[in-house]
Amino acid sequence: MAEELTSYDRIPYRSHPFCQTHPNRLGTIARLFGLATAPPEECRVLELGCAGGGNLIPMAEQYHGSSFLGIDASVIQIDSGCKIIEVLGLPNVKLQTADILKFEVEPESFDYIVCHGVFSWVPNSVQDRILEICGTALRPSGVAYVSYNTYPGWRMRGMIRDIMRYRARSFDSPQVQLSQARNLLEFLYASVKGDDTAYSMLLKTELSAMSKCEDYYLIHEQLEEINEPLYFHQFMDRAAKGGLQYLGEADFGTMSLGNFPENVQNMLHSVSMDIIETEQYMDFLRNRAFRQTLLCRNNAVLERKPNFVHMQHLRVASSSRPETDVDLKQDAKITFHRGGSVLTTNNAYIKAAMLHLRSVWPHSVPFADLVSIARSMVEGRPGAVGVGAMNPGTQNLAETFLRCFETGQVDLHFSEPLLTTSVTVKPAVSGLTRLQARELTYVTNRWHETVHLDDLQLFVLSSLDGTRDAQGIADFLVECVAKGDLILHHEGRRIVEADQIRRFVEQTLPELLQGFAKSGLLIG
Repeated sequence: MAEELTSYDRIPYRSHPFCQTHPNRLGTIARLFGLATAPPEECRVLELGCAGGGNLIPMAEQYHGSSFLGIDASVIQIDSGCKIIEVLGLPNVKLQTADILKFEVEPESFDYIVCHGVFSWVPNSVQDRILEICGTALRPSGVAYVSYNTYPGWRMRGMIRDIMRYRARSFDSPQVQLSQARNLLEFLYASVKGDDTAYSMLLKTELSAMSKCEDYYLIHEQLEEINEPLYFHQFMDRAAKGGLQYLGEADFGTMSLGNFPENVQNMLHSVSMDIIETEQYMDFLRNRAFRQTLLCRNNAVLERKPNFVHMQHLRVASSSRPETDVDLKQDAKITFHRGGSVLTTNNAYIKAAMLHLRSVWPHSVPFADLVSIARSMVEGRPGAVGVGAMNPGTQNLAETFLRCFETGQVDLHFSEPLLTTSVTVKPAVSGLTRLQARELTYVTNRWHETVHLDDLQLFVLSSLDGTRDAQGIADFLVECVAKGDLILHHEGRRIVEADQIRRFVEQTLPELLQGFAKSGLLIG
């Protein structure tokens, strides 16, 4: 008898990498709380609900000394992932079709367990089994990642889901269901948008958010039969029954009380009995709708406050840019920007460290090295730093960069993947990157992030196997144009002559390759 198709077989879920689930991120946060987790280079990873392996396969290709297992109920998605594994010839990753309720694991067999985008969308019995698997299969210093929808933020969003499902019930095709549900929301908003009400604002916000989402995501997020959020404290009560305790959040900055005004911090301290209550009250303050919670075994000994001392075992990276030119001999305040994060300082050592990090991006720098480099830049002589030492100057930098990690000004890493910012004569990217460049509109970089590219970038990237120099890349593009696989125009005129294509490549290629390097794509 053929296996019954799931909704994810009928409408496959796009299988992406999620950098917040990577052992590098999980291990970094665990280390800050005193948990000595396994390094990405030597670990065992289990993913529950792995779809087509888009999250696990890039890890497996990068870390040959580690092993990866993914399970999913969707036969079609597992088959698609297995084909990629076969093409790449990866012996250290396995995907299998399995029911979580029937899936058996050996005790203490995994360093990291990932369950992203599953928990809120399955029955309570499956949710309990997920937590039971984590409690059983985690090694003593292991970390589990579970994402889920939360109240109070999902209270109002749930109303939107109810409206959409009510309209969708009259139609069979998921695509038609989504179209009709969207049309209803747009009609409702058009009818009330002149009203200055919470309902009008909610409809506007949700429609705006949906416009940025792909159909497959909305079909599973809004129209699936099950989508049951819960409060954080309820999730932790159930996790405790599975032998688990709270470690932290994959989005580290959300844990920081320092992101609230002082009067709010004081209130939270006064009403909270423990970290679970603190986190729950912060959810009330933020009207939080989604969490990415990290769990560990309930007998693991943690340092409940992030400890800057553990910075000595981590690496720092940042693309932050200074607002003005920096003179390290001047005591002027300098402001650094990265996304929405702002750092203003007159500390010469912090300024020097930030300048160096920007100069080597996307590489990361071991914290102790960064302290030594900053001292040498400021003092004009060799900067000596004792490994393990934490004098006042080093402590200040550690505390500053821990706070910068909370605000997104810098990244902290457990380890650094193989990548290069030097464009070689015959540049290379990974086999997976070349495969993705041929079949998708995005690729996975060495930091486990999704990088979206245009057609020319994808064609060039697909040729970077380490055997072609600039002329070879030009030959490849000429061949693509001749076959009609690539069309080039300049100032409204189509480019077809081989010499013109070569000139175009010679002018464009250096910038393209440097962009690949800065995006963390080049490995040689």
